[in-house]
Amino acid sequence: MPSSKSDKKNQIQPNTKVRKLRKKIHISKKNLNTQVASSKGVRYYSSRRTIVKKRTSLATSMLAVTILLATTGFIIIISWISILFITNPQKVNWLNSFLKIASNQQRPYTLKQIQAEIKKQKRIPGKLLPLESDTSKSFLLPVLRQRRNCHSDCQNIVELRVYHLATDFEWRSRSEKYYHLNTKFSVTGPEEYEVIAPLVEANREENTGSSIPLPITEIGRFEKHAPKPGIWYYLRGNRSSGTNLTAYGYILHYNPQRRNLVNMIFWTSPTGDLPQWQQVTGGGERELVVRQTVGLEPRLRVYQIKPGEFVTNPIKLSEITLKPPALKDSAYKNALLIARNGLWTPAHKWLKFIEKQHKGKISPKAKAQIDYIRQHSQLTKKLADTSWASPSQQVLAYLIDGRWGEALKVFEASSQNATEIRNLLKADKGRLKSRIDAALEINPNRPEVQAWKALIIASQQGTSQANLWLKTQSETLKDSQSYIQKLLTQI
Repeated sequence: MPSSKSDKKNQIQPNTKVRKLRKKIHISKKNLNTQVASSKGVRYYSSRRTIVKKRTSLATSMLAVTILLATTGFIIIISWISILFITNPQKVNWLNSFLKIASNQQRPYTLKQIQAEIKKQKRIPGKLLPLESDTSKSFLLPVLRQRRNCHSDCQNIVELRVYHLATDFEWRSRSEKYYHLNTKFSVTGPEEYEVIAPLVEANREENTGSSIPLPITEIGRFEKHAPKPGIWYYLRGNRSSGTNLTAYGYILHYNPQRRNLVNMIFWTSPTGDLPQWQQVTGGGERELVVRQTVGLEPRLRVYQIKPGEFVTNPIKLSEITLKPPALKDSAYKNALLIARNGLWTPAHKWLKFIEKQHKGKISPKAKAQIDYIRQHSQLTKKLADTSWASPSQQVLAYLIDGRWGEALKVFEASSQNATEIRNLLKADKGRLKSRIDAALEINPNRPEVQAWKALIIASQQGTSQANLWLKTQSETLKDSQSYIQKLLTQI
């Protein structure tokens, strides 16, 4: 019996193990299926999210491109309208109507209405200036203001307006003429220190001036020799100081194609002269010349017409200057150096020689600088050729023109001359000294220039200082030193 039980137990035990093993295999398969299903779900979710991201990115890009194209189109339209406003305002009148903007271009006025509106502002309508054949088609209207506590030139210009006849059918068909306002700008005079700057530089005015604007009292048109195209006007005011009358103002240019008036430059003249259009450079076009001569000291400011940078006014006035030199030539640079220090005639003589060397291969800028120096040389020559009653004035004219030897002859002529010329040299604020120093910088061994250097030192610092300076000039010949020392005894 026991043996039978043992056999039965042995039979049951293996079956149980098999069932447990099968159960574990079943559970493992189930877990594996669950893991596969979970992995498929993650992949599906990830793929779906990627598609959504791509669609969102595409929509964002399309929106950005649309905005960019719309912005570019808007900028192009605005630019086109702006160009039309500048070149032909009549073509964009529709824009004013569309936006319901009440502008002067849209609503013209009769001359009586214009004048009444100015008077309402407690201002004075000035005399009409024609822009074309007569004032019926277009005109320039100055607007003035009465100054208080004033005894002369009591009305000053505060505004300028440009009007053109309205050619629209609505206004043309009426009995009275109507005008559009094309340009309007305020006029403020230059500050006092700008006006008197040439006098201050020449030591004729001790007060450097204030920043108070000076009044503009006159407007006029350049009738003779004014270049074309367009019309040139000047604004002018006057400043009196003792016996001196300084004129000042602005130069204006009217462009008939664009119907605008532009302020070109400020000018001032200690001689009280208006600027003039005259031939200076020989280039065929006249230049604007402003005279700023003070006493025997010549000074001209010369302006050439050059292409402008702005669409509103395609021309500008460009001043001829001596910096920088237009030729990379040491002799040319030296000539401009002495010209900048006032030795116009010696500089021009040098430049004529340089022109011959270059055989006509001179740039327009260099030619302008040479002609500018020539113009000044003509003035200094004329002054030096004049017979002056005063020895000091005669010597001054000679020194300004670089005639060192002739000036020494006047100095040596008499003790009275020497005394008067000593006072001239003593009062020099640097104008004569700069000429002498410039001449010595180019050629330090000219005895007549060394003589004037010693004389000006003796007049301002004493004879002993002049002799000390003379000893430093090692290249000076003994004969020249003896001659200069003899001159110093007359100081």
